[in-house]
Amino acid sequence: MVVHNRPADRVPGFVLVIVLWLIALLTIMAMGLAYTSRQSVRSMGGLVAGSQARYLAEGGVQLVLMNLLSRQAEDRLLGDGEIVIMDLPGGVVEIVVNDESGKIDINTASSELLARLFASFDLPQEEADALADAVVDYRDEDHLLGLNGAEDEQYFSAGLSWEAKDSAFTHVDELQQVYGMPLWLFNAVVSHVTIYSRSKGINPQVAPLSVLLALSDEPPTILESYIEQRRENHLAGLALPPPPVIDSQFLSRARGGTFTITALGKTPSNHQSAITTTVRLKRDMGRETIETLSWMPSRLHALDVRGERDSLPPENELK
Repeated sequence: MVVHNRPADRVPGFVLVIVLWLIALLTIMAMGLAYTSRQSVRSMGGLVAGSQARYLAEGGVQLVLMNLLSRQAEDRLLGDGEIVIMDLPGGVVEIVVNDESGKIDINTASSELLARLFASFDLPQEEADALADAVVDYRDEDHLLGLNGAEDEQYFSAGLSWEAKDSAFTHVDELQQVYGMPLWLFNAVVSHVTIYSRSKGINPQVAPLSVLLALSDEPPTILESYIEQRRENHLAGLALPPPPVIDSQFLSRARGGTFTITALGKTPSNHQSAITTTVRLKRDMGRETIETLSWMPSRLHALDVRGERDSLPPENELK
């Protein structure tokens, strides 16, 4: 007698296969959820550490502002680009403070001064002269073409979509718009120029090394020694040493009340966040106020704002 298997006889095996597939699917889902959970925890940890680094940077800026408001000049930071290292609860802050009077003001500097700056970064002298004249033509109100400069016609002939501004720079980034400005040169000089000093010259007592290299014919070793000595004297409360020899037309003795502060917060887990702010300090009838001119997150490492040629080591600590 032939016995035929009924469909019901195959049901248990089919159910077993389904169960195994469900178990495999649930396992995959569980692994996916575990991975997602780990990623979420890591992301949350990164957000927390990133916020911690940002608050470290902000706290460092506030401490520097308190220092700059000190009544005694010898208690205030010199503001010549020296790196200040502060240990704060939760991490470390590296800060660079620059008195804007030590930089070259692109709104007021002569073409001769600008040409020296550009040439100091190895731009051929003829190109440096032309670029300096182009900067002056860009900012002045007239349409008269400088000896080697550039007005609207040159911008249009070069296929540029903008023309000479014929008014003052409102941000140092505008220097990129000047006819003939190479990107590499802009990146090299941007931390050494300003729109805030309102002076035709620089104050050598707070000028960074790159500015001194541009304006003085003294050997680099002499200029480095001068910067080291002025920092030591300031820290000791002594008179600053005589500045290096610089043509008087490029000098200004005025100390500005405008400072750029770059703060880099670092957590123990090496998360970092940086802030750059420019502030103007005002003292009137014994009352001190702070005007914030700019405040923005910065990708710059605090060690980088001095420029490639500024090689003096950070030795100062703000207590």
